[in-house]
Amino acid sequence: MVATYGRGFWILDDVGPLEQLDAAALARRATLFPPRPAYRFREVQGVVRAPGSAIQAQNPPYGADLTYALSAALADTATSPDTTRRQRQARIVILTAGGDTVRTLEATRQLGLNRVWWDLRYASPTTPRLRTPPPGKPFVRLDPTGTRPLVAWDLDLSTRGPLVPPGTYTVRVTVGDTTLSQPLTVLKDPNTTATDADVAAQTQLTTAIRVEQDSVARMINRLEWVRRQLQDLAGQVRGDSTIAHDSAARRVGRLADSLDRKGQAIEAVLFDVHLTGAREDAFRNPTQLYERLAALQSDVAENSSDFAPTTQQAAVHDLFRQRIADASVRFADFMTKDLPAFSAELRGASLKDVIAAYPGLAPAVGPGGSEP
Repeated sequence: MVATYGRGFWILDDVGPLEQLDAAALARRATLFPPRPAYRFREVQGVVRAPGSAIQAQNPPYGADLTYALSAALADTATSPDTTRRQRQARIVILTAGGDTVRTLEATRQLGLNRVWWDLRYASPTTPRLRTPPPGKPFVRLDPTGTRPLVAWDLDLSTRGPLVPPGTYTVRVTVGDTTLSQPLTVLKDPNTTATDADVAAQTQLTTAIRVEQDSVARMINRLEWVRRQLQDLAGQVRGDSTIAHDSAARRVGRLADSLDRKGQAIEAVLFDVHLTGAREDAFRNPTQLYERLAALQSDVAENSSDFAPTTQQAAVHDLFRQRIADASVRFADFMTKDLPAFSAELRGASLKDVIAAYPGLAPAVGPGGSEP
């Protein structure tokens, strides 16, 4: 800590790495310093500050600070345009005591000391990216990437990964061909009155919800990918005078419109397909699985809650699980039956096929996945 008379205080969080930065550490290609224990704090709600107070303070980033030193042999000094962003970064993997991956982080690769903060959370679920306008609203625009965000209003939604439970984890840093590991202890908030069993029960439910959020978002992304192609194909048939009078092409256009509507009907169970991003969306149509799962996640895990799920929360989750199972059956039928049948019709017309697989995703239908 550094202070000036009557001026203020400056605090450097965790000077341990500086104390350990001896000649031996400087001589190594890389050093991962032992991280200090990290508290799984819950933010105190309702704290107010006196009006006009001149006292302001800034807390350190939430979570665990992970510090490592790199020599010139491993630091990023590449100037070649052929060097990719991933090659210029270090990779940090957080593992459970059983060796399961909790989180993967991309980190800096600078000469000397590097520090990355892990927020003690699992990876966030997949984010849906919509590629089609809402029904009857062609004026809703896509961004330059050809997508638009799924924006839901007036709900306490949680699209973050849940907090990990207290315990011992392994931090593994990989830079080039060098990999280093250190243990990390995550401690329970000393202010909580929840038992270890309460926190474990909460973690079990929040991680299950996170997997289901991921599954629903991936189904939305794949449906949007297919529906965009179907709409483009139908538009091609209607707008191209050279094929507009071709009976086979016209039949394919009608089938594309029909299949698009069927895909939209499945999407309507997964999220509110009428969302435009406008504030008024909150009053127009009911929310669906994607928004409701995010609201349940918020109810169970956010707002300083550190207790076991209630009976009502468990009952709502069971209801959502059944709805996801029903939607997954319809989604699988669409992808494995309806779409291949449509592709067979396309072979009889001189039109481009529809690609079922979403870019970067395996064709599997089931839940799962982690952040890149």
